[in-house]
Amino acid sequence: MSRDDRPTRDSMSIEEATVSNMWEIAAIVEVLERKGLCTKQDRYDIITEFRRKNPRAKIPETTFPEPYLLTETENKITNDIQELLNKHGLTSHQSMNLLERSGRIIEMGQAVAKGTTH
Repeated sequence: MSRDDRPTRDSMSIEEATVSNMWEIAAIVEVLERKGLCTKQDRYDIITEFRRKNPRAKIPETTFPEPYLLTETENKITNDIQELLNKHGLTSHQSMNLLERSGRIIEMGQAVAKGTTH
């Protein structure tokens, strides 16, 4: 297969890649917690240890909100969305695309409500 025969991929910004990685890691952690293989305290302890060993890599804790800081309603909605995505067999890539499109639809609705389209 020559280089020209490779399927093309959509390019991704650093921000998009970072967010994508964050959500994939969050999903893995959620699965581990649901299966009882780790707890939030285990995760907190490991992150604290990593930050202590790598102080230059420390980022503010508010940069990425912790899933357990969501309200009960937000947690319920998030769980319902995840169940629907799983029920319909969407891959993580398909799920991300769908959620990104949904976000754009919500943003368009906000813009229309404000009387602007851009």
